Amino acid sequence: MAFIRDLAAGRDHSLVLDVQGRLMAWGGDGTGRLPSPAGICAAPPAVASPIPVHTPLPLLQVSASGSASLGLDAQGRPYLWGANRAGLGGYSMHIVHERPEPLKGLPPLAQLHGSEFLSLALARDGRLFAWGLVNHPSQVSNDPPALFDGWPALVQCVAGGAHVLGIDAARRLWGWGANAAGQLAQGHLRDTVQPVRIQGLGRVAVAAAGASHSLAIDTLGAVWAWGSNQHGQLGRHEPPYSDRPQRVALPEKALKVSAGMYVSYALGASGQLYAWGWNARGQLGQGDLLPHGGICRVALPGRIRHLVSGQGHVLASDGTQVWAWGDNTSGQLGREGGHSGVPQRLFFGDAAPSLPT
Repeated sequence: MAFIRDLAAGRDHSLVLDVQGRLMAWGGDGTGRLPSPAGICAAPPAVASPIPVHTPLPLLQVSASGSASLGLDAQGRPYLWGANRAGLGGYSMHIVHERPEPLKGLPPLAQLHGSEFLSLALARDGRLFAWGLVNHPSQVSNDPPALFDGWPALVQCVAGGAHVLGIDAARRLWGWGANAAGQLAQGHLRDTVQPVRIQGLGRVAVAAAGASHSLAIDTLGAVWAWGSNQHGQLGRHEPPYSDRPQRVALPEKALKVSAGMYVSYALGASGQLYAWGWNARGQLGQGDLLPHGGICRVALPGRIRHLVSGQGHVLASDGTQVWAWGDNTSGQLGREGGHSGVPQRLFFGDAAPSLPT
């Protein structure tokens, strides 16, 4: 059995969950560390070394938003910790949750997903709940999780910068929210206040949402991209955006996709990781911070199984080891120093029970 169960990458923090439910975190305030005494709005100092997060029950899934972290246990009960900014803490009067606390008012869940301004909870019966950015793509509120009306029963959900994608039981893709760069693939650039069907795709297996672009893998393993292309995140130099899905020219079928701010990733069936788009912080894993055109191969040892991207950094795992690269402003790469275009293996030391070194 693979040792690593799940990874999560937020704006400035990272999480690693092992198969026994043990959780490690590092980076910015999404880890749940208390803020500094300087004032209630002061950000806590970043911690580059991993610290254990003690959960009430072992978790099966973790997710990271802009400033908060989410977890799900085997009974489908959600937990939340970190900073309550932009309403990401749900209906909470606490500025920071130091440790995971139950998130109340939700039925048993199948999935949690956080992004910069929005958190999603997918119930086991396919209903979608949301908090943070809920009523309109430009409105943020400190409200409890609420039923997200207008969606069909879903089997997967993902949140981007200000848009949401969902896959229904028939493997059709739906979208909602901001559409200024065509990230909802409607043939226009108007936002939507109701979920809309995304056309131009066959049956969809997996989806991902970036700041203003979208990715999907169809059931044949082909990767599709649409929305903003200002940094080549659609896998080609032109046009500057696309309001229709365009196929990405990968050399093999893909199993997973992930989307950062202006960058895209795909995990091939062989275990090879591919990256394209913005590289100002080394997100492409090419050893530098320079622009790279087209699709890049990320050189990692072994067969990669887990992949997540935050706003500007990436985590990947072969099931027993974890590598990180990209933005390191808040120590989210698990070490001191600046941004890195070189994937570096994380060493957890004695802080993480039995994590391999």
